[in-house]
Amino acid sequence: MIPLPGYDEGIARAPLLFLLGAVFTALALGDREMSPSAAGAAASLMCLGILLLFSGRRPARFLSYCLALFFLAFFCSLFSLWRVQSFSVSRGRVLDGGEVILERPWGSSRVAVVDGGSGRYLLRLRPDQSVMEGETLTFAGEAVPFRARGDSSFREDLYWRARGVTAEVIPDELLSRREGRFSLPAIRTALRRNILLNLPPATRGYLLAAFLGVRDPSLADDHRTWGTAHLLAVSGFHVGLAAAAAWKILSLGALRRRLSFRGRILAASVLLWAYALLAGGAPSALRAALMVQSVLLGYVLGRKGSPLNAVSLAGLLLLLWRPEWYADLGWRLSVTAALLLSALAERGAGWRTALAASPLVWLATYPQTAAAFGVVPLSGIVVNMVALPVFAFLYPFAALLSIPALVGLPGGYFLAGAAEGLFLLWQWAADTLTSFIPWSLSWSPAAAAAGSAAFLASLAFGLFRPGLRTFGGALLLLLAGMILF
Repeated sequence: MIPLPGYDEGIARAPLLFLLGAVFTALALGDREMSPSAAGAAASLMCLGILLLFSGRRPARFLSYCLALFFLAFFCSLFSLWRVQSFSVSRGRVLDGGEVILERPWGSSRVAVVDGGSGRYLLRLRPDQSVMEGETLTFAGEAVPFRARGDSSFREDLYWRARGVTAEVIPDELLSRREGRFSLPAIRTALRRNILLNLPPATRGYLLAAFLGVRDPSLADDHRTWGTAHLLAVSGFHVGLAAAAAWKILSLGALRRRLSFRGRILAASVLLWAYALLAGGAPSALRAALMVQSVLLGYVLGRKGSPLNAVSLAGLLLLLWRPEWYADLGWRLSVTAALLLSALAERGAGWRTALAASPLVWLATYPQTAAAFGVVPLSGIVVNMVALPVFAFLYPFAALLSIPALVGLPGGYFLAGAAEGLFLLWQWAADTLTSFIPWSLSWSPAAAAAGSAAFLASLAFGLFRPGLRTFGGALLLLLAGMILF
């Protein structure tokens, strides 16, 4: 959308934010059994109302832009709701085969996702059945609806559908198996095996998380206690480090002389997406990769975009691709944190912004985190201020020191030991910081309202001029959200 002349707030600064908000709201209303047309209309009218409520300055063509955004929001919402609600599982006997693209623990069992000839299937494996990513197998079993959990708000069906799965199959037999061809899942398995066999424990756990999105259970428990579990989930932090490393390498003298600026942008884009997909294609990684890609494209076109608009574009594209992402906790937390940080960046960077970022992100993500996990450690507010700069150094440093061990050079294990010592030092420091703030906050309506208010106020003041109108609009929006959801 073309910015309005002489107008640099609201719809002119981040039009896609309003579109993203409308589509997400429509999907959430549809989840509450509202009809697609009613949910789409309600969400689009809310989008239009927000624009009229917050926008104090209304230059020429403002209403035309708002109406265009209203109709676009309605059609995108209707399309996304139709995609979600038209899904159905064909029950019956399934005989198919293909490559295992994902294998992971799931509750007390293990599951595998197979990219078959007639669809992508979730196989729930018995204890005597085991497969590895990259293997090609043929299976037979009964296709059944995704399991519903009455004791939890977690939607297992939407979780797997967001990952392209079309049906769950209980395999009664795996008819044939063979080593997979050269493919991304096979590369993931080979790298995982190499890391497991050749690196010391802590370094192994952290690099498995950073490279492949695989969590070590003991490390996951520690980071949950410290309030830094996001460091083990491939997110914008990891993608940003990978993009920065790729650009640094491509800017070295020899490559800089051989590649044009656009050539380096193209090469950086290839490396960016290779990392995001190698790391498992988590929603937070895909969101961050899309955001970085939009920034790189802006450099090519000679245009500097808005951080809020870039995050909104990434989140919106994921929802239009697979609207089931709206129910995914990882997608929600990633987009919430990225939107809040982008809103802070809209008002300028500085030491005050840096100090406010960690407590505001903790508060804004609290309602969803507490609802999912029960309690949220308060230590995360302080520990994250230290953890992010520490891991911005530790992850690349450990990866560099681990290369000799991974390629089989003599003495490589001892070199990786230097990274191991630094990771152990970090664990001691995190334990010490947490001991000073040992409390956790369980879910409560008041705290959830405070977290939602912090998020909405940050977005409002990032987009619009500070004032009574903006403050009142954020308050009304909070009340509307509490009534609807």
